[in-house]
Amino acid sequence: MDAEGGSELIFPHEPMMHWQQSDLDNLLLWSVEQGASDICLQPSHAVWIRQHGRWLPVTQREISSEEIFELVDQVSGTASSSAQLKGSKDLDFAYEVSTGRFDAERFRINATACRDGWGTGAEVTIRSIPSLPPRLERLDVEQEIMDHAFPDRGLILVTGTVGTGKSTLLASILRYIREHQERKIVTYEAPVEFDLMGIPDPKGPLVQTGIPEHLAEFGTAPRNAMRRAVDVMLVGESRDRETLWGMLEAAETGVAAYSTVHTQSVADTPSRIINVFPTDMQQQVASTLISSLRLVVQQRLEPSPQGGRVPLKEYLVFNRSVRDTVIHADLRDIPSTVQDLVEQRGRSILKDAKDKYDAGLIFGETMQKIEREQEKED
Repeated sequence: MDAEGGSELIFPHEPMMHWQQSDLDNLLLWSVEQGASDICLQPSHAVWIRQHGRWLPVTQREISSEEIFELVDQVSGTASSSAQLKGSKDLDFAYEVSTGRFDAERFRINATACRDGWGTGAEVTIRSIPSLPPRLERLDVEQEIMDHAFPDRGLILVTGTVGTGKSTLLASILRYIREHQERKIVTYEAPVEFDLMGIPDPKGPLVQTGIPEHLAEFGTAPRNAMRRAVDVMLVGESRDRETLWGMLEAAETGVAAYSTVHTQSVADTPSRIINVFPTDMQQQVASTLISSLRLVVQQRLEPSPQGGRVPLKEYLVFNRSVRDTVIHADLRDIPSTVQDLVEQRGRSILKDAKDKYDAGLIFGETMQKIEREQEKED
């Protein structure tokens, strides 16, 4: 079924016998034309695409594990990739399909071993990535976020679950900086997604560093950035203790640091970071974190009656007054303190959803789902 519940959506160039790299390239280009954000190759099933948030089967024949392993070897550029998967190692890499002499569609690929009957197969998830991130104006970013997303120093976090547009929002912020500010930007990404180095008419240098191709791990990124005369840095993932502490130190010493955190609300974000550290460090981490924070944005994407998906945002600007309030709260009270501040001085996800619903941008079912979520949290 298509996104409107009508006729079937079928890939017209499905190979009859065996998938080759050229067939996958055709599938990826066709999926982009259909507005798909993700493509999933799952053993012993049809190929799936995610169109406007809905998963749809788009082939008539099941794809086999053998075919998937061969495709991974071909598109990753190394014949040992399938052996790595069978050895319990997942793979993350970028992939391009040429569309002309100087043009290409870009994709981010994850391959992970999985069960296939009684044996081992592989699942491949492919995300479509525009060559350049959209400009912030196209994302309809709220003016209050625009006013506080470009500090001279400090920490800016974008939170949310997988597939909620966090990377796109951050890449668009970096595009704005590169187009308007004379600052050096360095990114640390796994893998590199948008071609930020290709942004025309830059005001300052920008270098993209892949993890682990160019630098072994995220934990070394903050220290590396400090040796590269960086004004702005993006760390694609901030999960481990070393990376988080390094980012806090960098933000304190004059760098504008941007990163993502997998939390589902602004209020949960500081405590999630603090709890990564041992108990005897948490008070120090809390003080450093709150002093460094400048903005936290939580984003989710929901289907729209007007087609596609619309972003819903919750955010809080951590100005001096907000930081003073949070830094004096007991560690256990930080989530409730931040939630109160979101309600009083920021924008809650419920308020944003109500405004979007009143404007006809989200469905009633989405509005009811968010109301139920908030009632459970209360």
